[in-house]
Amino acid sequence: MSKALNKNITVQGLLELFPSELLDKLSDKTNVDHQVKKLFGKNMFYLLLYGFLESSRASLRSLEDVYNSHKFNFLFNIDQQNVTKFNSLSDRLESMNPDFFKRIYEYAHSMLSKWYTDSEAENYSIIRVDSTLVKEVANKLREGITTANQHNSRKHIKFTIAMDDLFPLDAEVFTDKQYSNENHSIPEVVINQDNKLGIFVFDRGVNSRDKFNEFDNLNKSFVTRISPTKQLNVITKNKMDSDKYNNLLIQEDLIVNLFNRRHQRSNPFRLIKTIKNDGSNEELWFLTNCLDLKTSEIVAIYRKRWDIEVFFRFIKQELNFSHFVSTKVNGIKNILYITLTLAILILIYKKQNNIGYKTAVRRFRIELDKLITKMMIVFSGGDPNLVFR
Repeated sequence: MSKALNKNITVQGLLELFPSELLDKLSDKTNVDHQVKKLFGKNMFYLLLYGFLESSRASLRSLEDVYNSHKFNFLFNIDQQNVTKFNSLSDRLESMNPDFFKRIYEYAHSMLSKWYTDSEAENYSIIRVDSTLVKEVANKLREGITTANQHNSRKHIKFTIAMDDLFPLDAEVFTDKQYSNENHSIPEVVINQDNKLGIFVFDRGVNSRDKFNEFDNLNKSFVTRISPTKQLNVITKNKMDSDKYNNLLIQEDLIVNLFNRRHQRSNPFRLIKTIKNDGSNEELWFLTNCLDLKTSEIVAIYRKRWDIEVFFRFIKQELNFSHFVSTKVNGIKNILYITLTLAILILIYKKQNNIGYKTAVRRFRIELDKLITKMMIVFSGGDPNLVFR
């Protein structure tokens, strides 16, 4: 039986998940500190984690100020003579092995997942997969997918993430033009995941009948939406358990073959036709290879896809993910894994305190600052209880 999560989880308790010994061990395994004399992997992890919390729009110059501050040096036991410049931070981010930060993220995910009971974990079987873009003026971003309009040329990096009801599970960074199409990016992430995780849910950006066949042949359960089409063959009509779900009227539950661009017939899939009951009469069609679930359950599963949209908004608005601290892909990957690690900590804090995203980030910052102040009072020989009553 897994250990249930402490209801009174604190910032200090979360930070203690990353002891110095663990970070040193991961540094050795990934060789991240080879020929490095100052900006060690461990210190870069502390800097990025703390710096992203301190600033709603971190930059290399703001990270320089954080690294050279007495507060940061004191909290993470860094020699105050060990100062750095923003260009050194830029070079280090771009040259660091991303596997170091990825392993820290995987460790955090593994540890915090165990804090939930087995009965809770059984409820988290829907894997949302979606992409988000971060754009920059083309001459600033060294690699990326180029887009242009009449005013300027821009590049963007595509991040595709798989997420369950608890945390982000996996993430990929795409810079090649082919990955601007969701038929390439989302399937790549889905195929890399363990089938035992659950049902994969994604939006209708994935519309390739060949990809649907590939998922089905690999025994990957999925639920998605497709645009209404006449290019299908009805095999049989299922009995429906309900004729409505929230504001949707369920019209039909069918087993069908779809057709690809070469007019080849697909595997049999389940197609649920609905229509909005709001006066617009918009048709919403849901496609799945899950044959045993109720009609209403399929629609309900798809509705949970929206959670990942909320997550993207959270990391962009609250965790500095809407612009680039580094402009090289290697540095961008490092920032991605730091952001996901910080997101896990905030999500745990949010869940256990039953508060919203913005409140969780704000209180996390306040509690961290309070922790530092207490440590300073104790270090100087005072009693923190005289200050914090």
